[in-house]
Amino acid sequence: MVVRTEAIVLKSIPFRETSRLVTLYTLKLGKLTTIARGAQSRKNLFGSTLQVLSHVQAVIYTRPTRSIQVLTNCSHIMVHPGISRDMKRLAIGQRICELVLALTEEGVDSPESFHLITRTLGALGDPATDAVLVQLYFQLHLTAALGFGPSFTRDEVERIDDSGGYLMLDTGTISHKVDTGSRSLAASRGVLRAFAILYRADFNVIMRMQLTEEQRRGLYTLITRFMQYHVQDAYPVRGEKVLSQLLGLAPKAE
Repeated sequence: MVVRTEAIVLKSIPFRETSRLVTLYTLKLGKLTTIARGAQSRKNLFGSTLQVLSHVQAVIYTRPTRSIQVLTNCSHIMVHPGISRDMKRLAIGQRICELVLALTEEGVDSPESFHLITRTLGALGDPATDAVLVQLYFQLHLTAALGFGPSFTRDEVERIDDSGGYLMLDTGTISHKVDTGSRSLAASRGVLRAFAILYRADFNVIMRMQLTEEQRRGLYTLITRFMQYHVQDAYPVRGEKVLSQLLGLAPKAE
């Protein structure tokens, strides 16, 4: 069956002498490993479309019995020069790909995940946006796409006073007191409110948020620990350490 679909290039590596193995996250088919034959030959017809983070229109020849599908054609839909020209934005884009590669299943379609990736890359490519905020938005909303997003009410958030509160890692609820039966993470009132806005507000409102250094660090810790709790060993730790150092979000030495 021949499928024409939008896709994001997550990974692209040489394969044998003239081909490339390309992992795509597609709108219609989810994550797929494909082979682009001739992509490294002098008659390469794919051009720059197989670069990681490319948003493309892909034509894929699929067979249910094959683990690797055939990518027959690819053309650009959107390019994001603002990402490739900035080291921090490029690192965030690569981290997004790393998370999707590690945490999503092959061949399981999720339009929600696809639109989350494209929306995030669009914002990341805009030099006017806060790149760290874009990263935090993506990672938090990926938890929802994976089926374990936070679950809290407006009243729970409003009950948090100046003494701070807690995020329950197992349920994603926010509380002003510790639940002895749950794993929890303490955070300030400002961080918990920012967490709630980041998850519930309109995307355009979120992109206008102004974060303090405390909120950046606190949100990074909350979101990372929340995701790690649910995906455990599947969480790609190495990339997280590199990115946190690059963005200045690594824990401060005591």
